[in-house]
Parts: sequence; structure tokens; C-alpha cells
Amino acid sequence: MKQLFTFLSTLFFAFFLWACDSTQVETPQEDGFIEREAEVVTFTNAEAYYIGDDIGEGVSDCWLLKFYTDMEIDPAGNPIGPGQVLQLMVNAPYDAQQSAALSLLPGIYTAQPNSTNFAPHTFVDGYLNYIDLPDGRLELAEGTFWGELAEGETTIRYDLVDDGAVEIGGGGDWYATEGIVVGKWCRKHRFEWSGKLNPTSYVEPEVPNSTLTSNIRLDHLHYAQLQDRGDYFALRDQSYRSLLLFLATESVDLSSTRPAGSGEMLRLELLVPWEWNVAEGIPAGSYPMLTRNADTSFDREDIAPYVAIPGLPHQFAYPYWSGSWYVELSEGKWSNNYARIDGGQVTIERAEDGSHHLYLELHDSSSTPYTISADITIPSENLTIL
Repeated sequence: MKQLFTFLSTLFFAFFLWACDSTQVETPQEDGFIEREAEVVTFTNAEAYYIGDDIGEGVSDCWLLKFYTDMEIDPAGNPIGPGQVLQLMVNAPYDAQQSAALSLLPGIYTAQPNSTNFAPHTFVDGYLNYIDLPDGRLELAEGTFWGELAEGETTIRYDLVDDGAVEIGGGGDWYATEGIVVGKWCRKHRFEWSGKLNPTSYVEPEVPNSTLTSNIRLDHLHYAQLQDRGDYFALRDQSYRSLLLFLATESVDLSSTRPAGSGEMLRLELLVPWEWNVAEGIPAGSYPMLTRNADTSFDREDIAPYVAIPGLPHQFAYPYWSGSWYVELSEGKWSNNYARIDGGQVTIERAEDGSHHLYLELHDSSSTPYTISADITIPSENLTIL
């Protein structure tokens, strides 16, 4: 690290000659500028917060690292000066598991080339945020910043960092950080810290699209509701008609467009010919599940009569709930027993009395799919058409 700081000292001396406001640098002498030597601040406390892939592009993971010198804390939890604080917002290498892996932190971090570049081993420039309070506006520093507290004070004076180099080293349960950062004060802040890091993750665990743990049969769903949704995909070519079918136990209330009550239920989206009259129910035929593209869309030519629509991933509530799902309701709300339907086939036969006979062989979206099957007869008196 001695070589690193020798290099940084030369680099930042050149930086000072052009980057600082002329009112903030030392008065020129006959033999050039006199630069004040940066003292090394040794931080004694550190906190690590894992933000994860907050931009959603799989490029890097955001971490917040906060360092403090030894200071007293007031009853409200604010540090009391004198002392220094440093917050580093760094872009660490991307972790596909989003697991707050400290092992990916080590490396040398420099300032982002621009505000849209989140490449690994860069840090985010400091900036001010504002909170409007009844008695005025509160300024808060975000990103990367240096802060100083005068003796007896709890108000932090911020230097918004936009240049420098920071090295994070270590592994296991022991890490060390040192570097030089420069902000709007045009002053080098040199620091070091070593110790244990216990990261706190702000990444919410991903909600699974299916909670099934075994195959299930739904032969007991003898009540149904049918809705005509017309040109649901807005193709405007009258090439299909979308029907929404709910199959449920008697305890589920199917009197409105949003099922209520408690009990098991299937939600199926079926495409039929445009000229079909929904008052007649659902036309007989086989309805295989379409396959979604990687971005969850469908190819235009696949949107046609006699197919079923698989569930839309990661959408568990109105108005975004879409496609085919199995859900067990509890007083109108989802229980922890549900599954997004991702494959399989619906086969419908019609009888002269107007009843529907459905054969279901469906698959959920688990990595090893479970089967949802049924052999159901829906008498015409048990079908509600809205």
C-alpha cells in the first residue's frame, strides 16, 4: 500500500492544480504551491450494508460501507463530535445469488467515469438529498462522502467525494480498508480501518412462483365462473377471443370478478375463436399452454385460438395477476399454497346438457415441475358467466 499512496499523492497533486477552486488552495509561493499533508484517520467502527443489484442489470452489486472514529452517542443515536465519518457506496462484482457475499468486496475502487456507469470496482460520487420537514428542509448526504463533527456537535459537515482510490482487502471474518478520497473541499482525506464486518442485507428474499412440494389433484372443483375479455392482447385483428375461467370449490365466492371466500381455485386463461359467443360457455377442444419468451412475452403468431396462457412470473396481486395459476384462498387472500402454471394442457368436452367436462394435466413453474391434474364436470347450473 505504500506504493499505492505514493502514486496517489502524485496523482492528487496534479488534480489539485486544475480541479480546485482557486479560493481554496494555498497561496502560491516562489517555489510553487505548498500542499498540506493529509493526516491518516484511523476509523474504529464499521458497518456494511448489502443493497444488491439495485439497478437490475446484473452488472454489479451496491454496498454501503460506513466508518466512524470513536465518538459518544446521544440518546437519539447521533454521534457527538469531535470525530470523522466516511460512507463509501461501492459497486462490487455482481453476485447472481444476491447473498451479501463479503468475499466479492476486496479490490481497488475508483470513482465512476460517469453517473450511468456502474462497473465493478467503482464508487458512486457523493450528492445531496433533501427531506422536507414541517420546520424546514433537511439536507442529507448520499453516495460517497466524508463527514466531520466539531467538538460537542451532532451536525455533520459533509464533503461530497468525487475522486480518489480505496483498497479493500482481507477475507473470512477479517477485512481492512485504506485509501485517499477527495471531494468538494479540494482536500485529501486519508484513512484506514481493519476489523470484522457483519453485513446487513437489504435484499428482500425472492418470493417463489410456486410453493408446491408434491403433485396435486383437483377433482373437487365443481364450480366455475367465465369472463369474456375480448381482444386482451390488443392485436386489433379479431384473430382470437380471450376467456378467463375460474374453477373453484363451493366455499369460494364466484359472484364477482374477484373471487372471495376460502378454498382452492384454478385460474385459467383460454383463447378461443373471435366469433365465439361466451354465453355458450367454452368451445370443446384441446388448449396447450403457450411458452413465454425470456422476457415473458409471446411471439405474435402464437396468440391464436385453442391455446392456454401460462402464469405471468412474479405477479401475485391485482391488477397485475395474469395467466394461469393455482391458488388456495383464505378469506379472499392468498394462502401460502399456490403455484404459477407454466405448462401442460387443458382439454374440454361438451355434453348435450350444456355441461363442461375438463381434463387437466398442468405443470407448475418449479425447477422440477409438479403436476396439477383434474377430471372435472361442471354442470351448467354451476357455471356463472359475467
